[in-house]
Order: sequence, then structure tokens, then C-alpha cells
Amino acid sequence: MMTSLIRRVRCNGWIRHAVYSGFVLFLLVVSALGEDAAKLREKAQGRLIEARRLAASYKIDKAAEKARDALKDDPSLAEAHVYLGMERFRAGALDAAQSEFERALELDRYQAAAHCQLAYVFYQQGKLEDATDHWNLSARLDSTSPQTLAGIALAQFKHGQEEEASRTFQKVLMYDRRFADAKFFAGENGPKWTGQLLEDFQAMVGKVGKSGGF
Repeated sequence: MMTSLIRRVRCNGWIRHAVYSGFVLFLLVVSALGEDAAKLREKAQGRLIEARRLAASYKIDKAAEKARDALKDDPSLAEAHVYLGMERFRAGALDAAQSEFERALELDRYQAAAHCQLAYVFYQQGKLEDATDHWNLSARLDSTSPQTLAGIALAQFKHGQEEEASRTFQKVLMYDRRFADAKFFAGENGPKWTGQLLEDFQAMVGKVGKSGGF
């Protein structure tokens, strides 16, 4: 009986040791995975910052490349989808652009740039009221974005509010003087707008720009 008891004690000791060792190994694995995930997120953030810098210079194709790379490491980056949407928009693929902007808002409904760019899609689709709503939402989240303010000015102009449009357009030029150049909107180094959006915006600049003293 004593021998049997000693064997059971030894067996229980081995079991406890095995369980303890397994738990320690589990913690080490979890820690290593956590470190790897943190490194991937940091890498993705670096690529996203680069995409943001490129987009600010309207190098949208290159910004989209960085955004795609960032999403491989961190699929939760809402802002990355904005740059993919801008790439689609410039290519004239409005439905694809809309999907990217809406995906960005699913991930982060406070993403101001997504609201702004989605508004431009709606405008090109002839949905002025939807566009106006999203430009206003964007402005509440970021009141200094020239593209958002430009959209609001355009909406005011289309609603016959030329004085308001002129005042808003003056704010646009405070943040980005390039918007005073009619050629800027259609160029590779600008928003590269086309169709009705380009026509309407150039008409607005010609009208409220003069009335505003620009």
C-alpha cells in the first residue's frame, strides 16, 4: 500500500509539473504572438502615414499602394480604405469607390475623409442632398479640410446660396491656395475631377471666386 501511495504521489507530481510546464509554454507563445502582432500594427501604421503624405500631394496611386500594404498587416485600418476609394474614384469606378468609402465608415464612422470622399461619389451620381449631408458630417469631424469645405461651397452654390458659397470658398483658399486654379481640379497633381463635378466646380469658382475677390 505504501508503495502504491508513493507511486500516486510521484505521478501527481509529474502531472502538476507537466501542467505547469504547458502553461508556461502557452504564456510564452501568447507573448510571442502578441509581440509579432504589435510589430505588424506598427509596420502598418508606418505605411499608413506614408500613404497619408502621398495623398496630401495627390499622388493617389502611390498612396493606394501603401494603403494596400498596410491592410495586409492590419485589416482594421479605416483610413487605408479611403485611399483605395480615391484611387477607384479617379479611375471613374464610382461603385467600387463607394464600397471602399462605406467600408471605411463601417470600421470607423468618425472617419472624416471617408464622409468627404463619399460625398463626391454621391455628387457624381446626381445625389446632391446625400452629398451635402456627408460633407456636413465631414466638416463636423474636421472643419479644416479644404476638400470638405470645397464640397460644402459647391453644395451651397448649387442650392443658390452664392454669398455663403463665396465665404466658404474663401476658407478653402486659406487652407489650400491651389483651389484658386481652375486647371488644378482636373490635373494629375490635383483631385483629377471629371464630368459634371468638374464642370460645376469650375463654374462655381468662376462665379464666387470673382465675387469673393480672388
